[in-house]
Amino acid sequence: MMSQNEKANEYWLFDQKCKKLLQEKEIRFAGLINNMGRLVAGGFKEEIKPLEDDAERQKMYMELALMVSMRKEFDYSLGPVKYSASRREKAIMMSFPINNNVLLISAEPDSDIDRTANKIMKLIGLV
Repeated sequence: MMSQNEKANEYWLFDQKCKKLLQEKEIRFAGLINNMGRLVAGGFKEEIKPLEDDAERQKMYMELALMVSMRKEFDYSLGPVKYSASRREKAIMMSFPINNNVLLISAEPDSDIDRTANKIMKLIGLV
């Protein structure tokens, strides 16, 4: 189990990685969500107006943490999830499980999902 200092250091490192990801033109949001559904690092690009209000975003983070946790039940037979993505009308949502956390990415709706996912995994050191 991680100490509070180790968690704080991990969150700070991911905050830096999220800032780097936000420099990519297609990425609107990059944030690390902990296993309790709380945003612990990252956020939106400065010029981006969120599509949801604070309460809806919190609900989405909690649901994401639960879904990622539930997907782990099939790791033994299917292998671990590298990432999940959904193409929506107004944005592409991508999630990358990282230890007990999940990196949540929102990208522009016309982005190439696989190309963007591979770029993200390289930038944060998952490949």
